[in-house]
Amino acid sequence: MRLAPSSIRGRLIAGTVAAVAVAFVVVGVVVLVLTRSSLRTQFDDGLADKARELAAQIEEDDGKVSSEIDPRTIAATEAFEIWAEGHVLAKSSSLGARDLVPERDEHVITSVQLGSHPARQITLHVQPRREPEDHGAADDDSRVVLAFARSTEAVDATVDRVAAVLVGVGLAGILLCVVLLFGVVRFGLSPVRSLAQAIAAIREDDLSARLAAATTAAELAPVAERLDELLGRLAAAFARERELTAEIAHELRTPLSGLRATLEVALDRERPADRYRTALVECLAITRQTEGVVESLLSLARLDAGQVVIAATPIDLDQLVRDVLATVHTRATERHLEITTDLPPITRTLDRDKVRVIITNLVDNAVTYAEEGGHVRVELAGDVVRISNTGCTLDRDQIAHVFERFWRADASRTASGHVGLGLALCKKLADLLGATITAEVTGGRFIATLTLPS
Repeated sequence: MRLAPSSIRGRLIAGTVAAVAVAFVVVGVVVLVLTRSSLRTQFDDGLADKARELAAQIEEDDGKVSSEIDPRTIAATEAFEIWAEGHVLAKSSSLGARDLVPERDEHVITSVQLGSHPARQITLHVQPRREPEDHGAADDDSRVVLAFARSTEAVDATVDRVAAVLVGVGLAGILLCVVLLFGVVRFGLSPVRSLAQAIAAIREDDLSARLAAATTAAELAPVAERLDELLGRLAAAFARERELTAEIAHELRTPLSGLRATLEVALDRERPADRYRTALVECLAITRQTEGVVESLLSLARLDAGQVVIAATPIDLDQLVRDVLATVHTRATERHLEITTDLPPITRTLDRDKVRVIITNLVDNAVTYAEEGGHVRVELAGDVVRISNTGCTLDRDQIAHVFERFWRADASRTASGHVGLGLALCKKLADLLGATITAEVTGGRFIATLTLPS
């Protein structure tokens, strides 16, 4: 099985094997240390017992110290040496010309070399054994020094065997762990594979599939749910893209058809100059309308792509609103609209051009959709710009869609020359500025409220 360096499977196996190896090493070292300590303690106890046995075989008779140690009781891996009054009283023949070095302190066990082998040595300061009849005769308190050593070769060999066994068991355990982990991790990650297969089965032309039912792992359920939500948003985005494409084609086809028809009528035969001029004026009006649609689409596209930056400067909101109202004065007069304002002096630091586009679209929307002879009101109050018009027939469900692109409540809006991009552009610009924009209907009056950032 090939493992990618950054795969979850590789990380799980590598991490678990490393943890198991560390655990084996720690346990092995602890076991080895405890075993070595236990064997050394047993060895030292045996060493001390044997030294006391030898000490019991040293006696004093008529002031003369002698040793009754039988050389046959001394193993080849053992050696002893006895000193009385600074002179060697007896020692093992295996020592030859060599001597043991006694310790100053009694019952001290130290590590020494016995020939070429490591050994342990104990030193005893003993009172020679006396016959009962000699106890009263002896006035001195002579003591004898006994040094007894025993090779630790057997203990060291046992420790080495235990270490070898621990190493072998540890390596076998790690190998077994690796083998088992491949199976366990493969089984444990099977829900991930199932989820990946379910994702791979989703076709770009059908995003209706859902992944929550494709996994049985509780840990993957949140991931599947978020992916389902993403698929839902993608499906909605693709649907909006298809609708947008169709709407753009429809909106551009209408003015282009009108432009073509006007030109064909003007060119089908010779006409007076004023008729050509009229045709050109109509073509210019259609071109401007189409240009407005394209400019709105480009603005929305730039906003969607995050390519629009904010250039904030101090602006007089009341004067900006008055300038916008001046641009619709002629249309308002033609439709006999009454426009009332409440514009106290207000200065804010904002992006003038973007705020102007928002207010222009809101005012244009109010003038366009107010009924003939209706009323439009524009108010400023702190950070709030409120623009309303009478003659609104939208219900609450329809109000929820007014900021959607190309949305129109009925065919009458199509005839007005608006294609449903103005309010959508207002919403995107408001979001960019950190402002909020809402719409509501109260008593047949459409009210758009723009709340600017403080």
